Amino acid sequence: MPRFVPPALAVAIALLLAPAALATTLQLPGGGMRPQPYQGWIDRALVPTVPGAVTLDLGGCGELMACAPEGERTIALSAGEATPHVLLHELGHVFDDAMPAWARERFMAVMRKRGAWASASSRAPADEQFAEAYSLCARHAVIRDRYAGGYLYSPTPAQHRQVCALIRQAGGALA
Repeated sequence: MPRFVPPALAVAIALLLAPAALATTLQLPGGGMRPQPYQGWIDRALVPTVPGAVTLDLGGCGELMACAPEGERTIALSAGEATPHVLLHELGHVFDDAMPAWARERFMAVMRKRGAWASASSRAPADEQFAEAYSLCARHAVIRDRYAGGYLYSPTPAQHRQVCALIRQAGGALA
């Protein structure tokens, strides 16, 4: 005889068992899916991730520790130097490629930045600061003091809250 399962419990069980439809799934160039620990770092992100597959190449990126070529859904990391911070920074570049233009404008306003979004001649280009922001928001819901990150990214706690809210809003536009 079937037992009655309350509807709320059935929905909760289904949500726990179903894969996130709008989440990033890492795939290796050879076809392996959800490589660990990297997929776990993305699965625990506190902000939306890009929907669908992103290729993770653990062969490095030339002389760089990591890169995410613009317009590609690929992240290249040196496996021996990969950390959640670095992987999520590179995922921030993939997210940037997919997000609406208004999100870039709002990020620039929150961080009081002017100039080009991407600039090879700048020590603190906005696109790299955004990737740092994405990584920080993915790993920390709250910061208590000004953060000192790469590419001179140094948000106050209030700016961190605003940028994380912006990323969540931009993530909603990716659906």
